[in-house]
Amino acid sequence: MTYVMSDIFGEYEKYRAMLEKISFKNTDVLYILGNIIDYGEGGIEILTDMSYRANVIPVIGEHEYMALKVLGGLVDADNAPSEKLKANLQEWLSNGGQTTMNAFMQLSQDEKEGIVEYLEEFSGYEVVQAGGETFVLVHAGLSDFAPDKDLYDYSIDQLIFEGADYNKKYFDDKTLVTGHTPTYEINEAMRGKIIKQNGHIAIDCGVFSGETLGCICLENGKEFYVE
Repeated sequence: MTYVMSDIFGEYEKYRAMLEKISFKNTDVLYILGNIIDYGEGGIEILTDMSYRANVIPVIGEHEYMALKVLGGLVDADNAPSEKLKANLQEWLSNGGQTTMNAFMQLSQDEKEGIVEYLEEFSGYEVVQAGGETFVLVHAGLSDFAPDKDLYDYSIDQLIFEGADYNKKYFDDKTLVTGHTPTYEINEAMRGKIIKQNGHIAIDCGVFSGETLGCICLENGKEFYVE
Protein backbone atom coordinates (compact mmCIF):
# COMPACT_ATOMS: atom_id res chain seq x y z
CA MET A 1 0.00 0.00 0.00
CA THR A 2 0.99 3.63 -0.53
CA TYR A 3 0.85 6.05 2.41
CA VAL A 4 1.44 9.78 2.83
CA MET A 5 2.11 11.91 5.91
CA SER A 6 3.74 15.28 6.54
CA ASP A 7 4.72 17.95 9.07
CA ILE A 8 5.97 15.68 11.86
CA PHE A 9 8.06 18.48 13.41
CA GLY A 10 10.44 16.28 15.36
CA GLU A 11 7.77 14.18 17.09
CA TYR A 12 9.65 10.90 16.86
CA GLU A 13 7.27 8.94 19.09
CA LYS A 14 4.26 9.96 16.98
CA TYR A 15 6.14 9.00 13.82
CA ARG A 16 6.96 5.56 15.21
CA ALA A 17 3.42 5.12 16.52
CA MET A 18 2.07 5.89 13.05
CA LEU A 19 4.31 3.27 11.45
CA GLU A 20 2.87 0.77 13.90
CA LYS A 21 -0.70 1.93 13.35
CA ILE A 22 -0.51 1.43 9.58
CA SER A 23 1.42 -1.84 10.06
CA PHE A 24 4.10 -0.47 7.74
CA LYS A 25 5.80 -3.27 5.83
CA ASN A 26 8.73 -3.56 3.44
CA THR A 27 6.24 -4.02 0.61
CA ASP A 28 4.53 -0.68 1.40
CA VAL A 29 5.70 2.79 0.38
CA LEU A 30 5.49 5.89 2.56
CA TYR A 31 5.90 9.43 1.25
CA ILE A 32 6.66 12.14 3.81
CA LEU A 33 5.97 15.65 2.56
CA GLY A 34 8.47 17.71 4.49
CA ASN A 35 8.71 19.62 7.76
CA ILE A 36 9.98 16.46 9.37
CA ILE A 37 12.37 18.32 11.66
CA ASP A 38 12.47 21.31 14.07
CA TYR A 39 10.58 22.36 17.19
CA GLY A 40 10.27 18.80 18.54
CA GLU A 41 13.35 17.03 19.91
CA GLY A 42 13.38 14.00 17.59
CA GLY A 43 13.97 15.37 14.10
CA ILE A 44 17.41 13.81 13.66
CA GLU A 45 16.08 10.48 14.98
CA ILE A 46 13.29 10.55 12.40
CA LEU A 47 15.67 11.40 9.56
CA THR A 48 18.01 8.61 10.63
CA ASP A 49 15.17 6.09 10.75
CA MET A 50 13.87 7.22 7.35
CA SER A 51 17.31 7.00 5.79
CA TYR A 52 17.50 3.29 6.62
CA ARG A 53 14.19 2.58 4.88
CA ALA A 54 14.36 2.35 1.07
CA ASN A 55 10.56 2.43 0.92
CA VAL A 56 10.24 5.81 2.68
CA ILE A 57 10.39 8.63 0.11
CA PRO A 58 11.05 12.16 1.42
CA VAL A 59 9.79 15.35 -0.22
CA ILE A 60 11.42 18.57 0.95
CA GLY A 61 9.68 21.15 3.12
CA GLU A 62 10.84 24.62 4.09
CA HIS A 63 12.35 23.41 7.36
CA GLU A 64 14.61 20.88 5.61
CA TYR A 65 15.46 23.59 3.07
CA MET A 66 16.51 26.01 5.82
CA ALA A 67 18.44 23.28 7.64
CA LEU A 68 20.31 22.16 4.55
CA LYS A 69 21.57 25.70 3.89
CA VAL A 70 23.19 25.58 7.34
CA LEU A 71 24.21 22.00 8.00
CA GLY A 72 26.11 21.58 4.75
CA GLY A 73 28.39 24.42 5.84
CA LEU A 74 28.81 23.11 9.36
CA VAL A 75 29.98 19.70 8.17
CA ASP A 76 33.16 21.33 6.85
CA ALA A 77 34.56 22.24 10.25
CA ASP A 78 37.86 23.50 8.79
CA ASN A 79 36.28 26.63 7.34
CA ALA A 80 35.14 29.58 9.43
CA PRO A 81 31.41 30.28 8.94
CA SER A 82 30.69 32.92 6.31
CA GLU A 83 28.37 35.85 6.90
CA LYS A 84 25.82 34.15 4.63
CA LEU A 85 25.99 30.98 6.69
CA LYS A 86 25.54 32.98 9.88
CA ALA A 87 22.47 34.68 8.40
CA ASN A 88 21.03 31.35 7.28
CA LEU A 89 21.67 29.93 10.75
CA GLN A 90 19.88 32.81 12.43
CA GLU A 91 16.88 32.40 10.10
CA TRP A 92 16.69 28.68 10.81
CA LEU A 93 17.09 29.00 14.57
CA SER A 94 14.36 31.64 14.69
CA ASN A 95 12.05 29.13 12.99
CA GLY A 96 12.41 26.21 15.38
CA GLY A 97 15.77 24.86 14.27
CA GLN A 98 17.50 24.91 17.65
CA THR A 99 16.37 21.43 18.67
CA THR A 100 17.55 19.93 15.39
CA MET A 101 20.82 21.85 15.56
CA ASN A 102 21.48 20.60 19.09
CA ALA A 103 20.92 16.97 18.08
CA PHE A 104 23.00 17.36 14.91
CA MET A 105 25.98 18.68 16.86
CA GLN A 106 25.95 15.53 19.03
CA LEU A 107 26.57 13.31 16.00
CA SER A 108 29.91 11.97 14.85
CA GLN A 109 31.45 13.53 11.76
CA ASP A 110 30.38 10.55 9.62
CA GLU A 111 26.83 10.77 10.97
CA LYS A 112 26.68 14.50 10.24
CA GLU A 113 27.81 13.90 6.68
CA GLY A 114 25.23 11.14 6.32
CA ILE A 115 22.38 13.42 7.44
CA VAL A 116 23.45 16.16 5.01
CA GLU A 117 23.75 13.68 2.14
CA TYR A 118 20.30 12.33 2.95
CA LEU A 119 18.73 15.80 3.02
CA GLU A 120 20.30 16.51 -0.36
CA GLU A 121 18.36 13.55 -1.79
CA PHE A 122 14.94 15.01 -0.94
CA SER A 123 12.83 15.65 -4.03
CA GLY A 124 10.72 18.75 -4.70
CA TYR A 125 7.65 16.72 -5.68
CA GLU A 126 6.52 13.20 -6.52
CA VAL A 127 3.88 11.88 -8.93
CA VAL A 128 2.33 8.63 -7.73
CA GLN A 129 -0.07 6.14 -9.27
CA ALA A 130 -2.24 4.35 -6.73
CA GLY A 131 -5.69 2.81 -6.78
CA GLY A 132 -6.15 3.71 -10.44
CA GLU A 133 -5.60 7.43 -9.74
CA THR A 134 -2.72 9.88 -10.13
CA PHE A 135 -1.52 11.96 -7.20
CA VAL A 136 0.84 14.94 -7.18
CA LEU A 137 2.66 15.17 -3.85
CA VAL A 138 4.27 18.45 -2.76
CA HIS A 139 4.99 20.02 0.59
CA ALA A 140 3.03 23.28 0.34
CA GLY A 141 1.44 23.95 -3.04
CA LEU A 142 2.02 25.07 -6.61
CA SER A 143 2.68 28.80 -6.44
CA ASP A 144 2.17 30.67 -9.74
CA PHE A 145 0.16 27.73 -10.99
CA ALA A 146 -0.65 27.39 -14.69
CA PRO A 147 -2.56 24.41 -16.12
CA ASP A 148 -0.01 23.89 -18.89
CA LYS A 149 3.05 24.29 -16.66
CA ASP A 150 5.15 21.16 -16.21
CA LEU A 151 5.87 20.20 -12.62
CA TYR A 152 9.63 20.31 -13.18
CA ASP A 153 9.29 23.99 -14.13
CA TYR A 154 8.29 24.94 -10.57
CA SER A 155 11.12 26.21 -8.41
CA ILE A 156 11.69 24.82 -4.92
CA ASP A 157 10.45 28.12 -3.50
CA GLN A 158 7.18 27.69 -5.41
CA LEU A 159 6.69 24.22 -3.94
CA ILE A 160 7.55 24.73 -0.27
CA PHE A 161 6.67 28.22 0.96
CA GLU A 162 3.17 29.14 -0.22
CA GLY A 163 0.22 26.96 0.73
CA ALA A 164 -2.23 25.69 -1.87
CA ASP A 165 -5.59 27.35 -2.51
CA TYR A 166 -7.98 24.65 -1.32
CA ASN A 167 -10.97 26.40 -2.89
CA LYS A 168 -9.38 25.97 -6.30
CA LYS A 169 -9.21 22.77 -8.32
CA TYR A 170 -5.78 22.56 -9.94
CA PHE A 171 -6.12 19.38 -12.02
CA ASP A 172 -8.98 17.55 -13.70
CA ASP A 173 -7.12 14.26 -13.87
CA LYS A 174 -4.89 14.34 -10.77
CA THR A 175 -5.27 14.88 -7.03
CA LEU A 176 -2.94 17.33 -5.28
CA VAL A 177 -1.70 16.11 -1.88
CA THR A 178 -0.12 18.72 0.40
CA GLY A 179 1.06 19.41 3.91
CA HIS A 180 2.32 22.78 5.23
CA THR A 181 -1.09 24.33 6.00
CA PRO A 182 -2.72 22.88 9.14
CA THR A 183 -6.19 21.68 8.28
CA TYR A 184 -7.79 23.82 11.01
CA GLU A 185 -6.65 26.86 8.98
CA ILE A 186 -8.58 25.54 5.99
CA ASN A 187 -11.70 24.57 7.96
CA GLU A 188 -11.85 24.87 11.75
CA ALA A 189 -14.46 22.13 11.83
CA MET A 190 -11.81 19.74 10.50
CA ARG A 191 -9.24 20.47 13.22
CA GLY A 192 -6.95 17.47 13.63
CA LYS A 193 -8.42 15.72 10.57
CA ILE A 194 -7.39 15.21 6.94
CA ILE A 195 -9.38 17.28 4.42
CA LYS A 196 -10.42 16.05 0.97
CA GLN A 197 -12.00 18.68 -1.29
CA ASN A 198 -11.75 20.22 -4.77
CA GLY A 199 -9.20 17.70 -5.99
CA HIS A 200 -7.02 18.19 -2.90
CA ILE A 201 -5.97 16.10 0.05
CA ALA A 202 -4.59 18.22 2.90
CA ILE A 203 -2.72 16.09 5.44
CA ASP A 204 -1.06 18.50 7.89
CA CYS A 205 -3.30 17.87 10.88
CA GLY A 206 -1.47 20.30 13.15
CA VAL A 207 1.21 18.42 15.08
CA PHE A 208 3.02 21.77 15.43
CA SER A 209 0.05 23.08 17.45
CA GLY A 210 -0.38 19.95 19.54
CA GLU A 211 -2.95 18.32 17.28
CA THR A 212 -2.78 14.89 15.65
CA LEU A 213 -0.40 13.34 13.17
CA GLY A 214 -2.37 12.22 10.13
CA CYS A 215 -1.60 9.66 7.45
CA ILE A 216 -3.61 8.53 4.42
CA CYS A 217 -3.54 5.40 2.27
CA LEU A 218 -3.81 6.44 -1.38
CA GLU A 219 -5.26 3.16 -2.65
CA ASN A 220 -8.43 3.34 -0.55
CA GLY A 221 -8.46 6.77 1.12
CA LYS A 222 -8.32 5.28 4.61
CA GLU A 223 -7.19 7.80 7.23
CA PHE A 224 -5.02 7.13 10.28
CA TYR A 225 -4.37 9.37 13.27
CA VAL A 226 -1.97 9.46 16.21
CA GLU A 227 -2.81 11.78 19.10
